[in-house]
Amino acid sequence: MIPPSSGPGEAPSHAQAAPPARPSVARQILWLMLLVVVGVPLFLGSWIGLVLLGGNLDWGLSANQVFAWEVAAVVAMVLWPLAIRGSQRQFWHQRGRRPGQVAAWGSEPTPPVPRIALSWGERFGRAAVVLLGGAGILAICGPQEVSLLALRALGVVSIGPASLWSALQLVTFLLLMALLLPVMALTERSLRRHPRGSEERFHLEVQQHWYLAAVTAWVICVAMGLMFAWLVLAYL
Repeated sequence: MIPPSSGPGEAPSHAQAAPPARPSVARQILWLMLLVVVGVPLFLGSWIGLVLLGGNLDWGLSANQVFAWEVAAVVAMVLWPLAIRGSQRQFWHQRGRRPGQVAAWGSEPTPPVPRIALSWGERFGRAAVVLLGGAGILAICGPQEVSLLALRALGVVSIGPASLWSALQLVTFLLLMALLLPVMALTERSLRRHPRGSEERFHLEVQQHWYLAAVTAWVICVAMGLMFAWLVLAYL
């Protein structure tokens, strides 16, 4: 028997998430210090090493191109998985709220998403999304030719340099909606087959939130990667 949930759309009582807790300020400062003291020198050192290695192996890449590829790799391999995790927590935190009750993104502490047992097929699906998503970020944000083409396209839809940020926001929103709506349609169809409060529906809801988070995180990371690419093109 499945223990009844405390309300419609909520998790079964045996799978209730821990209450949200604000992260420690000291821990946040420690992570920031590690990022600055360790991460930045490591990134710059690896960039210099790759430039020298590329010169010896005749890669045909300039220092700027190597830097752009390295930034894209950081976005694809570090920020992209972290963005999935953070977006899933935000989606789960907003779960079941009415439109007037939804808090601004990141304005409240979020509880961890309940863990569920994943089948091998579900694990493979998640792994495929992470790998293909990372490859897509690399393909879009790594080559400066592709980044320059995307930035030129943004320049066409914007009035001028001052409105480039607004154009990026608009394109990001449209891309996000174009990817979110099919995922919502497919997952909601599966959810309607199971009654509220059942373990099967709860499992599918966790899966739905993960895929919605993956779509959101991918669009955010592509936008961030293009912004970094623009900074490399403009100032490096």
